[in-house]
Amino acid sequence: MLTAPRVSPEGLPSSSLTVKRVSFQTLGCRLNQSETEVLARSLVQQGWQVVPEAEPADLCVVNTCTVTEHSDAKNRQAIRALKRRNPGAAVAVVGCYAQMAPDEVAAIDGVQLVIGNADKLRLSEFLPQALAQEAPLVVKEKIARHTFEAPVVPLLAEGPEPSRSGGAGVFRTRASLKVQDGCDFMCSFCIIPFARGRSRSRDFGNLQEEARLLVEQEQVRELILTGVNVGTYATSEKTLLEVIDFLQGLPELARIRISSIEPTTVPEVLLEYMADPQHKLVPFLHLPLQSGSTKVLAEMKRRYTATEYADEVLRAFERVPDLCIGTDVMVGFPGESEAEFEETRTLLTELPIHYFHVFPFSERAGTPAFRRTDLVPPEQKQRRSELLRDLSRRKRRLFQERFLGTTREVLLEAPRPDGRISGLTDNYLRVHLHPDAGPLPPANQLVPVCLQAVEKSGISGTLSA
Repeated sequence: MLTAPRVSPEGLPSSSLTVKRVSFQTLGCRLNQSETEVLARSLVQQGWQVVPEAEPADLCVVNTCTVTEHSDAKNRQAIRALKRRNPGAAVAVVGCYAQMAPDEVAAIDGVQLVIGNADKLRLSEFLPQALAQEAPLVVKEKIARHTFEAPVVPLLAEGPEPSRSGGAGVFRTRASLKVQDGCDFMCSFCIIPFARGRSRSRDFGNLQEEARLLVEQEQVRELILTGVNVGTYATSEKTLLEVIDFLQGLPELARIRISSIEPTTVPEVLLEYMADPQHKLVPFLHLPLQSGSTKVLAEMKRRYTATEYADEVLRAFERVPDLCIGTDVMVGFPGESEAEFEETRTLLTELPIHYFHVFPFSERAGTPAFRRTDLVPPEQKQRRSELLRDLSRRKRRLFQERFLGTTREVLLEAPRPDGRISGLTDNYLRVHLHPDAGPLPPANQLVPVCLQAVEKSGISGTLSA
């Protein structure tokens, strides 16, 4: 659906050419963050200045999520808050919420441009028309299933990059590389196949081009492979293994990380790579569980039993030294009994899983689970969520404590306002170096750090001799 004709940038009225400051706010997943970076770089190339979302801007771009009802509410709240801070600004809303509810988004005061997922990376093409008319421009096209390409836009030296929170800054040690989009698994609770379309992979040459740009021109030291269902990456000739093999051959790249991967899509070779200390693929797996009850898993249309999931986790943990394993888990799926919830809690307690993201079930119109009437009361979902989040905190701390007194390489990020510099180990431990412990090394370096004490936000350490 396109409510107004497309026009070229040359069609922009001269009065609008002074609109140069743009802010970004990104909600939801790492894939959204990756796409926001592409959008920002595209606008920088056209002369826009990226500013933090808290600063005045002429254009505010909101990249949205729609995975839960709470996500939709956060989208609306973010749009309205931006408009209050920037009453004269144009607001462009893109992404999953824009795909699923474009008319609802267009009705929010101040929104001038709404673009679904099929065309969101073409934001700059639609801006001239949107800024030149009074009514919101709504762009929602059908999402194609074929192999896709993403814009590869160099970073101009004078153009800032958006931070994770949507602000500005020119420094990055880690960057996301989008390799896949959409999903064919059709879990009964999930809206993503409707919001992002069915599974499709990125052209291999196109992702190679962006990887080289990030590593060779921007000195990014760690690339994080992102997508909706990364393990299903497949073109006519390439699989995820070929993507990793290519990245392994980039001399300046220090680390390769997979953001999240479905339990049924992990080839044995990935574990071999992670177990090899000379390989750049780090010992980290985020394997979504959703439920520890085989009955609930079947009703969710997940593709494994609780036993099969446990076997995969244990196989990985035994094969890969110092492996960090994370997961996603849902509580309160329709019909989930107290006994079935306890199966989930027991499984998470017993398995070597070191942190989990906990989500209460949210009804999404259009999914099979939306038709269920045996809903779990909100207070039960809240109680179960709190129990699992508390368990996750305890397990994360145990994992941190396990490495105290050891030395691990840390990829240092930009210095913080308080003088500290922090970074991540290969197995996803956040480590802080304090300035009172001596001169700090430059950022974007891999340095050996002795891990000393668990803090609220990570582990404190000192440089190893």
